[in-house]
Amino acid sequence: MLLKNLAIISATVASLFITGTSAAFAKTIGECPAVAASSTVPTNVNNLRPGDIKITAALGDSIMAGFAAKGITGGSILSIQSLFEHRGVSYGAGGDNGAVTIPNFIKKYNSKVRGASKGSHLAELCYGPLCPPFQYRPLKDVLNAAQSGGMAMNLDYELDYLIPTMKLLPGASFKNDWKLINVQIGSNDQCASCIDELIPMLRPELYGKHLEAAVERIRQKIPKVLVNLIGTFNVSEVYSVTTGQDYCSAFKPSDFHINTVECPCALYEPYRPKMDQMSMGYNRELERIYNKYKPLQTATFGVMYTPANIDIASFPVQGLSNVDCFHPGLHGHEFVAKVLWNTLFTPLSQKQSEIKWNSSVGVYCPIEADRFNLD
Repeated sequence: MLLKNLAIISATVASLFITGTSAAFAKTIGECPAVAASSTVPTNVNNLRPGDIKITAALGDSIMAGFAAKGITGGSILSIQSLFEHRGVSYGAGGDNGAVTIPNFIKKYNSKVRGASKGSHLAELCYGPLCPPFQYRPLKDVLNAAQSGGMAMNLDYELDYLIPTMKLLPGASFKNDWKLINVQIGSNDQCASCIDELIPMLRPELYGKHLEAAVERIRQKIPKVLVNLIGTFNVSEVYSVTTGQDYCSAFKPSDFHINTVECPCALYEPYRPKMDQMSMGYNRELERIYNKYKPLQTATFGVMYTPANIDIASFPVQGLSNVDCFHPGLHGHEFVAKVLWNTLFTPLSQKQSEIKWNSSVGVYCPIEADRFNLD
């Protein structure tokens, strides 16, 4: 009986701590206390709790699409399943049961949220001018419009799918429901930024032009929306993690690593710092767009900027997919989902300047006073 009472007291103290006014974290989102949605539908984008979001959506590239996230499947790298996108576990768009993703974190506070992608399927490809039609699989992609190979110049193509699909989303109101759209793109732009024919199209200024056009189209075409611009990763850092790693030798006994050919500009090691400079330029453009739209914010439209200041060089190799040791694996997606979620309720000036791998990182538990922070 004494032990039982001590357990009850311990649980009560933990609950009081989590529900207090100071920041608290849990191992999983399921351990966080419930926080109700607003009693009435918010009329201002600055007043949104997680439970007020009824539709989640995403734009991006193969990372947002969850390419290779579950690693080598089907028993061999030669299995067609190794070319699958596992959209249901995508950090910013996935909705598989139990997946550690931002949409599922929101689902903790609104069980009826719609739009997250589900399951897996063969990769869809859109790379610069090469974007074959009729690739989307709406039953699985739902509102995850990301495309493997996607660049900033392809965002308009992605919106061509997203907007009409969102209008027809079952169980949701396009006009009345609050929406969160996660946008992250730029890895493929970095990887092609040394190709002479593409350099003029991949400059940070043009990257920013494409991103700004996408935000403006969302502003004009989608009501009641919060756009979350997520910073780019320094993808060149992948190579400091994977070089010489047996984990990355998918074609054993050969020591060939797919990532040595997957990112053309990283093949030439002296160019990798230039890739990092491109990433910095892209992030400056994202912050510029965020600052441009701050005075253009309305009651039903807002933009937030979430830097992805993640030190990929600090990752264990298991944080990457063993298909190619380039894309995040399941653990990588879960880590990114947690650390980005943990910053959504703090102003830009207080977000971490660098985030290193931490296998025990917790999930922030929002309290009643928390709102998505656009400052």
